[in-house]
Amino acid sequence: MELNERQKKVLFCVVNEYIKTKKPVSSERVIESTNISHSSATVRNDLRKLEYLDYVKHIHTSSGRVPTDKGYRFYVDSIFEISQDIKTSKDMEIFPNYPQGNFDQVINRVSTLLVRTVPVMIIITKPVSDRIKIKAIKIHRTFEDYITVVLFTELGMIKNQTIPKRLTDENVREIERILNTAIVGRTIDEIRANIIGSRFEEDRWHGTNVENTIEILKNLIEDSGEDKYIIRGIENLIDDESIDQNVLRNLLSTLETPNKFYKFLEDYGKVEDIKIFIGSEHPQPNMESFASFIVPYKVFNEEIGYVISIGTKSIDYQRIIKLTWYIGNRLTELLTFLSRINETKR
Repeated sequence: MELNERQKKVLFCVVNEYIKTKKPVSSERVIESTNISHSSATVRNDLRKLEYLDYVKHIHTSSGRVPTDKGYRFYVDSIFEISQDIKTSKDMEIFPNYPQGNFDQVINRVSTLLVRTVPVMIIITKPVSDRIKIKAIKIHRTFEDYITVVLFTELGMIKNQTIPKRLTDENVREIERILNTAIVGRTIDEIRANIIGSRFEEDRWHGTNVENTIEILKNLIEDSGEDKYIIRGIENLIDDESIDQNVLRNLLSTLETPNKFYKFLEDYGKVEDIKIFIGSEHPQPNMESFASFIVPYKVFNEEIGYVISIGTKSIDYQRIIKLTWYIGNRLTELLTFLSRINETKR
């Protein structure tokens, strides 16, 4: 059963007013806040139809209506239809203030500003370094029995790893030369594919720089345990009285370890532009109280990370859509720029 134009306007008003006030919306309030030139009785009939079709519901018999997940979905879809600038925002002009290569500093800054601007929790995944090309490797003798391997990528990011290994300065320089010759311009994934299953343990390499080089490579392709995502704004959800704290604890426990988090992220499915999940639309369990906004950021059209904002269903959708998309878009611009700059330097 389709809605006529007046009923669509009534529904949009109910959701918009509820987001503003967090109070049930009456027929009188609909008339006051719109240019609908019909009687209160007509609007009440429209609200009854909207309730029958599960766009709105009564909290109490004598109160006004509040939107359901279906009503929120109508509202979000309507925003995209009527707003041409939904993917633009001038609220956060912050990227030019940060050095090009310090990506961690950039995402820490933008995530902190976002959670101070809107009451959400934000998660930003870091670029998957295993799929980013290596630009250079430096090796330093940290202590007598340890070396530190510093890996520079095409995006200016650095991966550090300290390895127990006793080497002379001469050996360090030779191994560094071998590694830079062999792996610059390749990705960790490519190196891993070549090493796994290969036989490098033969006796003829024992005690040589070749054996040491292979051991260092094997350490590099192992998971270093570095932080793969950041979370900011948990306090925004804790402070929101509309969120059941048991529900919130379940969500936070899902995000506390990489294995749980990446399963949670995978459940969103493929994300190429922006995806919005409202309440029961979530593929994950126990997310009925939340709205999620997920945007990828890319390098040369390949998704290498995600920006996820999670708030209550009664959030300011227009603003959070703009800000989440803006961050993803600017990260794409920044990383693509860095990749092109480093490409020209090779």
